[in-house]
Parts: sequence; C-alpha cells; structure tokens
Amino acid sequence: MGDQRGYFEGVLTIEASGPLLEPFLQACTRRGCRITGLRRLDETTVRFSVRLKDWKTLRSLRMKYKCRLTIKEGKGVPFLYKLMMRRLSVVAAFLAALVLIFLAANTLWSIKVEGLTPELEAAVEKKLTSYGVSPGRLTIGMKDPNDIQQKLLEDIPDLLWIGVKKQGTSYHLYGVKKIRHDTNQNTRPSDLIASKKGMIVQTFIKKGRPLVSVYDVVKKGQVLATGELVEEGEVFVHTEGHVTAETWYRVEQELPLQQILTLTDGTVEAEYHLKIGSWSIPLWGWWRGNEGSYRDENVTTDWKVFSYPLPLNMKRVDHFAIDTGAMESSRKELEKIGRKAAGQSLLQELEPGAEIKDEKVLHLSEEHGKVKLILLYKVYEDIAETKYISQGD
Repeated sequence: MGDQRGYFEGVLTIEASGPLLEPFLQACTRRGCRITGLRRLDETTVRFSVRLKDWKTLRSLRMKYKCRLTIKEGKGVPFLYKLMMRRLSVVAAFLAALVLIFLAANTLWSIKVEGLTPELEAAVEKKLTSYGVSPGRLTIGMKDPNDIQQKLLEDIPDLLWIGVKKQGTSYHLYGVKKIRHDTNQNTRPSDLIASKKGMIVQTFIKKGRPLVSVYDVVKKGQVLATGELVEEGEVFVHTEGHVTAETWYRVEQELPLQQILTLTDGTVEAEYHLKIGSWSIPLWGWWRGNEGSYRDENVTTDWKVFSYPLPLNMKRVDHFAIDTGAMESSRKELEKIGRKAAGQSLLQELEPGAEIKDEKVLHLSEEHGKVKLILLYKVYEDIAETKYISQGD
C-alpha cells in the first residue's frame, strides 16, 4: 500500500556523497523524510530513495553537512505527467482517438426493416425517429429493444408482430403485417357488373341469375348477373362467376429512326474511398480528370467483426470509358419493334388471364425523324366485377 502511495506521490533515487553522510541521513529522518532502499556504494557514497516532497528537506540540509546530492532517477505519476506534457500533441492525438473510437462504437449507423410493405416500413421508420432511434445518433440513452418493440406494437395497429434486435452498431427489425379477414365477404348479396364496354363471348355463372348471353354488347356498369334469384326480391345470394368479353384497345407508338448507342471498350479506372458513416474520404484515384465520357459503377465492401458490421467500409467507383454512336433503322424494322412493344405493354396493363386475339395497324407514318404507329387490339378478358347490394333497397 505504501509503495502504491509513493508511486502516486513520486519517488526520487538519489546518490549522496560526503564526509558526514550518517549525520546527514539522521537529520533527514528527524525532519520526517522517509528513506528506503539505502545502499552504500563506497566509503563516502550511498544511494537511497525518498519521496518527491522530501527533496526540499534534503536540499536544505546538504550545505550544513557538506553533502553532494545527485538525482539518478525519478518515478511515479508526477514524472509521468511531466513527460506527457512534453509530448502534448501525442497525448492529444491519443485522447482524440479514444473519443472517436468510443463515439463510433456507440453510434447507431443503420436501421434495417424486413418483412413489411414499403408503406408499413415507412411508418415504422417514422415512429423510430419519434422515439429518438435514428442513424447517426448515440445509442447511449436510447430505449431498450424490448421497449421499442412494445411501443411499435402499441402505436401501429397494422403490425401483428415485430422483433427488434441490436447487432453491433445497427438495429435489425423483422415485422409481420396483420391480415384482416372479413368472414362475411363471400356471403353478402352481390351482383356482377361490367367493368368496361365489350361483346360477350363466354359466360360461366356459378351462383346467381345471369342477365346477358353470348354476343350481347354491354356497356360499363351494366349488370351481367344478379344475386336476386326471385324477381320479387325474396331470395338473395352472393353472385360468383366469370364473363369473358371481346374488348378493343387503341395503342400509339412513336419510335425514332436514329438511335444513339452507348458503348464501352473495356477501359476502366478505379477510385477508392473510405466511408465512415455518411462521410467519404478519398484514398486513391481521386485525381483522375473528367476528360471524355464515363459510366460510373459503385461497389461498397462491408466490413464485419464476428458478424457485427463495422461503421467503416470501402467504396470503389469504377469509371468505364464510353463512346456514343448512332444506328439508323428502317421503317419496316421499326414497325415490327413497335408492334411487339405495344403488345407487351398492353398485356402488362390488363388483368391476368387476358389474351390478345388480333391486332391491326390503323396508321403508319414517318415525320420529324420518327415513325408513328397506331394499332387496334382485340382482347378477350374477364369483365365481371362484384358489386354488393343492399337487401333493404
């Protein structure tokens, strides 16, 4: 315990020489000096250790006893502090590094939400921000993941369950959306109405009373089948079935005669950046000029330690040299391309199960460097749409 206290106070190793060493040491002891490790080097020289605060007493007695004192070594906190003050820049850099490491290890760098729709995911992220949980903020003082989970389930009614897990410097959330079932949906009285204009080509009514037949032309909103089984309105059912009709669509396409192609010869120049959170520090290749045309591709490498993501990662930007050229197509080639593109585009807009039966070119012209194409499509599709009815009407 005394050695530890002496280390904090400071300890001097001193060599003393002179004809009156014994009286000198006795006088120092009487003044309260604590002398340890006393060792005689020769007849007139000794070496010993004293506390730093005893040095003034030794200096005041050395002239009286004609002793020469030489400090050989200093140990303890006061000398370490003095050495550190001489190298203040090194100490400041060390302390700054400790602070940065502490902040980086206690900063939330990312939040990942899985298993939810984009709308519900945005609602979860908004609520997390209101709780003070957002990237770039210190995790010290943040709510416990279990508390966050409970708050999210209370504040967002559409969540059936959500798990919140803290992994290193990131939060991982996995949620399940609540699915609402209407048990009476398929038992309510309803009609089938036409969702668009068309000519009936096939009907299949599983439940209900059909009101149209094949080759009838119907307009949008017209009742195709009713759930009113008796005309007086005594029995109502939920109508089920399919009504396939022939419908028509007019599609316009404009294609340029001359197309600009972007090509690359394989030449690539890499640029490297060190990313710390949202900061990006260029390391290599940043001096590349901007002469010529380039296509950039970004590749980010995530660094992990024991499966925990680090706030540091390496970003590589590949600059591909590109060259542009023009290619001119014939009118016949563009017509073929336009008809194919128009058909694919139309099918994407139609409901699943719709089928294109025929197509006709209504107009084909060339003006202002473009080919204008107007097509008419004949489509077979199910136009039946459920409309619920009220028995009180």
